[in-house]
Amino acid sequence: MPRHDPSEKTKSEIIQTTVRFVREKGWENVRVEDVVKELGVTRGAFYHYFKSREELIAAVTDQIFHEHNPFVFAMNKEGLTALEKFRLAMKTNLLFNLENAEYTQAVIWSMNSPAVFRSEFYSQVNTVAPYVERLLIEGNEDGSVSVDYPKQAAQILIMLSSMWLNPSIFRVPYQEFCDKVSFGKYLCESIGVPIFDDEIRDLAIKLHKCFS
Repeated sequence: MPRHDPSEKTKSEIIQTTVRFVREKGWENVRVEDVVKELGVTRGAFYHYFKSREELIAAVTDQIFHEHNPFVFAMNKEGLTALEKFRLAMKTNLLFNLENAEYTQAVIWSMNSPAVFRSEFYSQVNTVAPYVERLLIEGNEDGSVSVDYPKQAAQILIMLSSMWLNPSIFRVPYQEFCDKVSFGKYLCESIGVPIFDDEIRDLAIKLHKCFS
């Protein structure tokens, strides 16, 4: 019989168990009942930490980002300029989304929830953008980029890639999406961050085809 004692099973343990279930079963097959049964707690204990399944999805998404942080991976590469590290991080993230299509599709579905969308928006600005800001500052120093306002540019760039170019949020026809990518390239070059190369463009379009 499950024990109703939230202190025995922490929020972190609930998230880690859900991450494991997502990888084993896929999001659509993960239920709150499965998580609480695995941990030996009641639904009441679960809702002590998470108000809904959507809130859990947001927490798991954040956890998986930290486990597969493309910026940490790129920043640890030696012999690359800051711009090259930025491109590598973007390519790594796009490839992760393509190679983990079922998980990515679940995240896309969850974004229909205002609570999840809001959580994702704040996560992008407060968690992801600071990595971009560090790369832009480094790029100003090594000459690979030229940005007057690194912090503000980082926030705009991350919202551009994670929101405006997200095929799940703005569902547009193929040609219009290609135009958006071209405009994104133009915009990035205009503010001194020529991040879009042919490989990034092709991966973004492939992602659109996969999830449109």
